[in-house]
Amino acid sequence: MVFNVTETMVKDLFTQGFLEHRKLVCNCARCQDDILAMALNHLPARYVSSDKGEVFVKAQSFNPQLQSDVLRELELAAEKVGQRPRHS
Repeated sequence: MVFNVTETMVKDLFTQGFLEHRKLVCNCARCQDDILAMALNHLPARYVSSDKGEVFVKAQSFNPQLQSDVLRELELAAEKVGQRPRHS
């Protein structure tokens, strides 16, 4: 099975760091999904197909620069979604 480790890292930082320190204009599931999608579209994908690859990439996720890049993209996405939420 192939999956994108960046997605896991972004979701983890979003729920376990970003949301704890940032109040969103709207906290609904659609806005949260839009923030995640927008941030992921601006970050490089890191695909793995084995446990070894996953461990290697997850170890890289402790890199402060990578965490900073993810948080920056989450912040930019939250600003954009907050300005123009896609509510029905």
